[in-house]
Amino acid sequence: MSKGAISKYSFFLFLNVIGILNSFSQNSNPKPGDRIHESISLYDTENKVRQLKIPQDDYLLVFKYRWVEAGMGVDNKDSIKILEAKIADMLADGEIKNLKVICISYEKGTEYNNWLQKMKTEKPFRENSKYKVEYYNVNGDPVSEAKCKKLFSRIALFGPDGRILVYTKYIEKFSYAFKNDYIKVKAKLLSDNSVGVKEPMNNAKVHVGSTTNDDTLAKATTNKNGDFELSLPNNEKEYLIEVESKDKNTKNVSLITMEGREIAILEKNGINFKYKILKAEIIYLSETPLEDISLKYELFNSSKKNELITAENIFYESKKSNIRDESKPILNKVIKILNDNPTVTLEIISHTDAQGDDESNLILSEKRAKSVEDYIVKAGISASRLKSGGKGETEIRNRCKNGVNCSDKEHEYNRRTEFKFTRP
Repeated sequence: MSKGAISKYSFFLFLNVIGILNSFSQNSNPKPGDRIHESISLYDTENKVRQLKIPQDDYLLVFKYRWVEAGMGVDNKDSIKILEAKIADMLADGEIKNLKVICISYEKGTEYNNWLQKMKTEKPFRENSKYKVEYYNVNGDPVSEAKCKKLFSRIALFGPDGRILVYTKYIEKFSYAFKNDYIKVKAKLLSDNSVGVKEPMNNAKVHVGSTTNDDTLAKATTNKNGDFELSLPNNEKEYLIEVESKDKNTKNVSLITMEGREIAILEKNGINFKYKILKAEIIYLSETPLEDISLKYELFNSSKKNELITAENIFYESKKSNIRDESKPILNKVIKILNDNPTVTLEIISHTDAQGDDESNLILSEKRAKSVEDYIVKAGISASRLKSGGKGETEIRNRCKNGVNCSDKEHEYNRRTEFKFTRP
């Protein structure tokens, strides 16, 4: 394994089978494999003291930032863009979820107020739905600065267990290997009609290119439902998607998932619409398997949270509450979770799509939730630990409310059963 690079297949092996770990101390230099449990007091951009700790259920990426205009560092917009592209690689590869980026500065003295203002108005990292960004400053505190210099050179990546995964002085050496194959993308385009209602874009030409050169990566044309699919090479940092509409009056084009989740609003450029999409956003449009409920609970169990709410596809007979056989493996995993965790309680909430009568859908959802509850009770779980209810079509997750013409896939996105685990 090369320094600063962890392959997709060795990543989890690295986390799970590494042997004797070196403990961190003020007299040693941290290195990949060390487990860090230090807590550092830092000043945030509101000038409040915050404790920086390794989160138990997140990965933590620390970047040492110094204001280049003040002549005290070498950071610039290009280096920030490089790092953000590398973050997109990791997220898109599915290796890291719930990433938190901590941007630390060593600025102090007369430049401190300028740094605070810059972080508030010109944040170097753009917010992304897959990771959060926080900005901190040691503000000249000698103890915090000494700890920061020991723990963080330029970039450090920590796992949820506090172990250093990557630690490097040079941003170019901070890298993760990812598969150089193709991502199959399925998406939908909607545009506002004359009264502001979103409708599918039919027969619109979709062009996806590279942002680093003029290469065309893929082309497609939408069908009557606004759907299109194409394959993109998995070696780009970001992609430029361009949509050509045959209707010159088209406005407010939205890129959404097949289920109806909005990813972006495209920017109008003449008669076309454009958007630079990060690989971290492309992953939402790719055919990725749903995360297993057992794994979700395992991650929850290692956190300090008291509740876990997860939506699962539980299939029933059409317009009935009978549970179909293909849903029983998921319910059996729920039963195992409850058996393994006897103090945990569970609330079951069923949702329908907006097709059909509102009142009938509400009654149907209640019956379906009760069917799941009965199935779990029959397996030996005490009814006192369970609660069930239905919400019908009152919490539609996309545009497909009453009177809106939607595809089966969009309606399916709203049909789900939520499991709410609560522990004392």
